[in-house]
Amino acid sequence: MDIMFFPVVLIVTGGIVSRLLQKRPAAAMVTGAGTLCGGTLAAIIMQILCYCHDGGFAVRDLFAFPVLILGLAGAIHSIGYLAGHGSERSGTYWFFFNLTAAAMLAVTAVDSASNPLSFLLAWEIMGAASFALVIFDRHNQSACRAGWIYMIACHAGAGLLILLFCFDLTPLWVFIIALLGFGLKIGFPLLHIWLPEAHPAAPAPVSALMSGAMIELGFYGLLSFGILRDGNIALYGWVLSILGMATMLPGIIFALAQNNLKRLLAYSSIENMGILSCALGLGFLGMSHHIPGMMICGFAGAAVHLLNHALFKGGLFLGAGSVYKAAGTLDMDDMGGLLKRMPWTGTGFILHAAGLCGLPPFAGFAGEFLIYCAAFAGLGNRELPLTVISAAVLVILAVTGGFAAAAFAKVIGAVFCGEPRSAQAEDSVEVSPGMILAVWMLFFLSCALLAALPCGIRYLVGLMTPEYIGYGESISGMVAAVALFSLAGLLLIFAIMLLRRGLNKRCGERKSATWDCGYALPDPRMEYTATSFSRSMVDFFGSLLKPARKISAPQGIFPGKSELDEEIADAGMRNFWQPVFKCGTFLASRIHMLQSGSLHFYLLVLVITLIGMLLGAVLQGD
Repeated sequence: MDIMFFPVVLIVTGGIVSRLLQKRPAAAMVTGAGTLCGGTLAAIIMQILCYCHDGGFAVRDLFAFPVLILGLAGAIHSIGYLAGHGSERSGTYWFFFNLTAAAMLAVTAVDSASNPLSFLLAWEIMGAASFALVIFDRHNQSACRAGWIYMIACHAGAGLLILLFCFDLTPLWVFIIALLGFGLKIGFPLLHIWLPEAHPAAPAPVSALMSGAMIELGFYGLLSFGILRDGNIALYGWVLSILGMATMLPGIIFALAQNNLKRLLAYSSIENMGILSCALGLGFLGMSHHIPGMMICGFAGAAVHLLNHALFKGGLFLGAGSVYKAAGTLDMDDMGGLLKRMPWTGTGFILHAAGLCGLPPFAGFAGEFLIYCAAFAGLGNRELPLTVISAAVLVILAVTGGFAAAAFAKVIGAVFCGEPRSAQAEDSVEVSPGMILAVWMLFFLSCALLAALPCGIRYLVGLMTPEYIGYGESISGMVAAVALFSLAGLLLIFAIMLLRRGLNKRCGERKSATWDCGYALPDPRMEYTATSFSRSMVDFFGSLLKPARKISAPQGIFPGKSELDEEIADAGMRNFWQPVFKCGTFLASRIHMLQSGSLHFYLLVLVITLIGMLLGAVLQGD
């Protein structure tokens, strides 16, 4: 029996009991959070014991880890987050939250090859339960709109997966349908439109679970059903590499232009799924062209980036939820100065952001370092197409990394630095210890992942055929050096932080006037807002972003109030889906004319249809 069976049953049972305790919110919270924490901890311990006993490790364990960790962190964070934000409906929240986490675990636990029906059932439950969480704030019109967009995407993906499971298709068609069906969950171009809608609408712990773990399950489905051993490995590599590049660069450009904190993080998730797709693509290209260094670095980089994204993005969404809890808004133009008021949350958010950007010495740097190594290995061959794709990945990955750093510099500057730009930001205070613990827990786990990375690479090397052992050992040594450097850098950073804190307590802080251009005190009007910070980049990519602005310019020598309001619609929705929906609406209006209300007309249509079916059967029989 699968080791996930009992944790899944425990989590589902806790959710059901929480729903039955709807009229007793405190008891519902204790039951839901307790069973979810207990179930995830039990599953983690059982997996560790199983690995120590059998020494085996499967790909599904790699995808189950983010679900378990983010389910645990999300449960801890939800206790404080719900207080004052729907705590009276905590029974409903915990029922669907537990059901979502259990369904995600079931997706990884089901033997998809021998039991695809169970996989599809778990996949559908995961989508339906998370839909209820997206519209948890049911009185918010934008949340309801986001929920229906998400539900349509879930059902469209499920419809494609039914085709995949019910028909005997060639490997090429299997790959294409799986790419579309699971690509709706991953967020590939034109299939991504639900992400920037659903993540800002859902409660922050739900966004953390969906962004850090659920969208990654799309790759698990693609690897389980779409990538066949008898398929064209080179084709898989080319398609995933090109899709990855087409996903990550537009994703981070749209992220840079956002003023809603969670919407920015949603587009950042699209960018990171593009990076993960590129890493897998490079691994498959290395496999098809027999380049061991490219293959090992590509697959290892994909695994490390998957785990890093789960931890860092989960921490960022939880941090965004803490900011929303304290400031009452997600609009970065109305924030500022929160680091002084929320030092633990702000510091944790900054560390997670630096790690997600791939900056040294954080764990994200080690993952992206492996992906760069895979691309450089592809440059050292004599085949021009492979050289071109490797060079393109290198350039776009570097540009994307620069834009990611700019996007999070905007977030940190607009949200945590400077002076408050609204009364809500001015009155903000630090959130509860449980919410802080959830954010910092994920960061310390990323440090543990960094320390364990050399051992993980050595384990991967041990699974390889003898001719690849030499390449694997050299890569393992290189990664060990990167991990050692990174850990030393992290220890240095924390030592400096502790030293500064100790000196401040010992000597006190000295306050004095600075060169201020005639202003005695800093004023929020001196600061760059989130909109003004990114305006030059938005203008540069204006043909893609097409910003809609309402400007109230300052007038006179002593100007009064001025205002800049900027809205940026998603390019996929604006240029593709809206025309498709308009066309569908037009066709539906034409078909609606057939609904005349006349019973005789309906009977005539039915008779004509039956006659046509009979004629078709007769002709086919001939």
